[in-house]
Amino acid sequence: MKLNKIALGVFSAITAVSVQAQVTSFTGYAAHGVNFYNGSRIGDYSSVSPTIGQLFQTPREVGFLDPNPDAIDAGIITPETDRSTLIATTSGFLDFFNPGGAIDQSLVNQPLGNIGNNFFGFGSVDDRVVLPSFPEGPAEPEPTRREGLVENPTVGQWEQINGLLTVKSKDDGTSVVRITIRDAFPDAVYTFWDAGAYSPLSSEESGYVIPLGGVPNVAVTNSEGCAFKEFEVPYDLVRACETGASSCTSFVAGFYHWDGQLYGASPAATFANAPTGVYAGVQMIWPIAGDLLQEPARQFTKPRVHGCFGPKPFLE
Repeated sequence: MKLNKIALGVFSAITAVSVQAQVTSFTGYAAHGVNFYNGSRIGDYSSVSPTIGQLFQTPREVGFLDPNPDAIDAGIITPETDRSTLIATTSGFLDFFNPGGAIDQSLVNQPLGNIGNNFFGFGSVDDRVVLPSFPEGPAEPEPTRREGLVENPTVGQWEQINGLLTVKSKDDGTSVVRITIRDAFPDAVYTFWDAGAYSPLSSEESGYVIPLGGVPNVAVTNSEGCAFKEFEVPYDLVRACETGASSCTSFVAGFYHWDGQLYGASPAATFANAPTGVYAGVQMIWPIAGDLLQEPARQFTKPRVHGCFGPKPFLE
């Protein structure tokens, strides 16, 4: 299934993309990690950016909680996985990019609610406090999780997310990118990332992952699990991945921070003992180029327009 940028006029579960004039829309794919869902890749980028194709083959960032007390990692989610099983942390991302890399094994194969936050006076990224739920009545001041936050989501709850990404390409080579996610976790922190390649299809090709639109690239969902974000991007997000191009985008990732914290221009503090899969992970991607290997788990819910409180069309 190739990403086919032609004037379809409607969304398609097969191509997951539609084009009208200078506006291009992409359906989001629920993910269990970077380009990873149900045990296999979501997209194949080898034909447009081989470096990205090699980097992001199957690095998972969440798994299911393995009840075996001797388990050293969370289980790999597949179509046969019980969707009522808890989502759990995993070392899959670190193991993929840095085999044998050091990680605190006590943080692996844990429900997300067991992962704490930094609190006043912390000395390192790993100094964590597991916050209590928001109290129902008056209480002494203490750090708490927001009321309504899903502390320990199941696999099924994780996969309810759906999203729409729309790019308006401008004549000056810049673009406006709009993202709406729905049925995500309520009152939760998400960031958005552009993953692509410099000098694609050349001997100098190298991969990149940058904050979409620059820092801050964050959105917080409302009580219904919806967030809308608009980004001014100083290049065309849908520029062609072709020989001679200075760069091109392979996919955009929606990154869920279950620790409720941000790490600036890095998705997570990978080099400060806070790798992805332990404190945060990709929950949704929007493939921009390459070949699709599966259909999205969820279609974008009605109304099929941007926004959480009514449509937000592009104004001409």
